[in-house]
Amino acid sequence: MRTLPCVLSMSLLLAAYAAPAQEERHTEAQQDGLLGPVKSVATTITRSPVKWAQPGGPALVLLASCRYCAYDPDGTRIKFGQIVDGNFSGDLISLRSDGDGNVTGRSVTSTFTGQVVRVEVDGPFGKTQETDYIQTPDNTYFQQIISYDQYGHMHDWLSLDSNGKQLSHTVTNRLKDGTLTEQSTWDKNGELSYQHFYDPETDLDRFILFDESGAVKLTRTFAHGKVISFWEQPGPPRDHEQFGEKFTEPKGDGNVDVFHCPSEGKCDRTRVHYEYLDPAKKRNPTSAEWRDADGKLLYAAYCEYEIDSAGNWTHRKVWVYPSGQGDRALYEEDARTITYW
Repeated sequence: MRTLPCVLSMSLLLAAYAAPAQEERHTEAQQDGLLGPVKSVATTITRSPVKWAQPGGPALVLLASCRYCAYDPDGTRIKFGQIVDGNFSGDLISLRSDGDGNVTGRSVTSTFTGQVVRVEVDGPFGKTQETDYIQTPDNTYFQQIISYDQYGHMHDWLSLDSNGKQLSHTVTNRLKDGTLTEQSTWDKNGELSYQHFYDPETDLDRFILFDESGAVKLTRTFAHGKVISFWEQPGPPRDHEQFGEKFTEPKGDGNVDVFHCPSEGKCDRTRVHYEYLDPAKKRNPTSAEWRDADGKLLYAAYCEYEIDSAGNWTHRKVWVYPSGQGDRALYEEDARTITYW
């Protein structure tokens, strides 16, 4: 799969970007961007008065993932939240393990209510079931059921309400190496929402979006770095981008091409280029520049870090462009206190 829409719901985002099983499995501390035997991380974020926003697409400023997180010695998250007036507020995570020490599930308790808000069941490839409880008089809950193919790639993602009625359903097919070849999503009424196909032999990528009646709403064909065709159902002007109008293609060497096809059908290409403090592992971006087809700078973010002996940043400054102040301006300053096992 070469391209992906720039707007996805959380469940679809996780399904679309599920890591291939052949890749190194990361602990939750590593997923949070941390190296070494981290015990806890506390982040203080100081935001400047500078007003800045980027359009939908690849993120230029990567947010600090943890205001406060704590981990067990294996790097599994056991607290997620923030410190308020010296006290922890957020989620307390209780782990369940088998006789070999493998995590088989977890229960999440909110410090605000003292109630369990989420229960998860894990299998050998990852989470297989999640139940989220909403504190209402009728004890509403939502459930997700996930299955994997023989290679450990996420294959089926079903979301249900407390009555067992489908909310959404996504089926994803990948090759052994993780290449995504087909993805279909159905809505709460069982109607197709969209389908996405990729043929690695021809490099042909096709996306189809459907409306609530099942009629085609948008379709595009992409191959060899170019938009071959694009069609969108005519309609009144909108103040927002429609799902599928904007999509991305990774190009390597820190480059991501962004294609935008507005309703009139003409597709524009821009490019985001990332530079990293650790280029080999693509950790800690030092710059992210978004330019148009002529190379003109449209948006940008620049970062400066202080790194500890384990390779984690403990202080970060973020500048952005445009800033409304002529040139780039300081947007955010972050400090992290990290403890280790």
